[in-house]
Amino acid sequence: MELNTRPLGERLALEVLDVDIAQPEPGVVDALRRLWEAHPLLFLRRQSIMEGELVEFSRQFGEPDILVRDDMLSPIHPEVIYVTNLLAESGERLGGLGSYELSWHVDQIYRQRPPTGSIFYAVEMPEDGPATWWCDTQAAYEALPEAMQSELAGYRATCEYGVREAWGFQRDIRDKEQQEEIRRRTPPATHPMVLTHPVTGRRSLYFDPRKTTGIDGMPPERSEALVRELFAHATRPEFVYKHKWRPGDVVMWDNARLMHRRDDFDGSLPRLAKRTTLHLPPGRFPTPGVSGSG
Repeated sequence: MELNTRPLGERLALEVLDVDIAQPEPGVVDALRRLWEAHPLLFLRRQSIMEGELVEFSRQFGEPDILVRDDMLSPIHPEVIYVTNLLAESGERLGGLGSYELSWHVDQIYRQRPPTGSIFYAVEMPEDGPATWWCDTQAAYEALPEAMQSELAGYRATCEYGVREAWGFQRDIRDKEQQEEIRRRTPPATHPMVLTHPVTGRRSLYFDPRKTTGIDGMPPERSEALVRELFAHATRPEFVYKHKWRPGDVVMWDNARLMHRRDDFDGSLPRLAKRTTLHLPPGRFPTPGVSGSG
């Protein structure tokens, strides 16, 4: 089965047309899976799904993960996290990540076995709300000089949770005790800096400018300089797609082939999204933390 698609913008993102993920026609999920293998960033517009349907749809692509931050979990389906600035009736925050800017990052890279698939359902979006940006770390790797590609192929980098709070990402953590508990549950992880896609053979950079804290066998000053150099390269405009959200958007992205960031926005405007996070199958997707996936 072939799906109707069209590019969004000039690069990277692909919109899938005429698909209802609440009641997908036979063959649609298999066709979406093949598209996702080839394209790390897929969008479906004007979807209307229940939370349980989001979980069921997600399960068809990989094993759902339960986020280590339990303050963001749905009370009904713990596989779902709430990304929102809304408050519950009690006055507590309903989910996480507020209305502030989220700088460039790779979800869950600090885990020993990071779940790399994300399926994000935009329930309520401000009409002129924040854009989300993705950069293509496959294209960025392929644009590097061959000597740099060869050098990076042997590197492994250590990643840690919440190590660069000055960048702003951890402001939504409730207190220091909670942050330390998350660190205890997620000790530092080491991953290859270059991942190879098992189906396409394409390679991608895999690092986080805020959570990659060192490169094995390299002095700290050189490690930091290399991470900064790669970050500046990977986020060049020719590798980046900017998305303006509409209610009902569903995006499927692969953290093993992308980095992303979000603009800040007016906190008085309601924004709610529901997201599942998946361990994608290692035979079909690049999967850091699985033996032989580098």
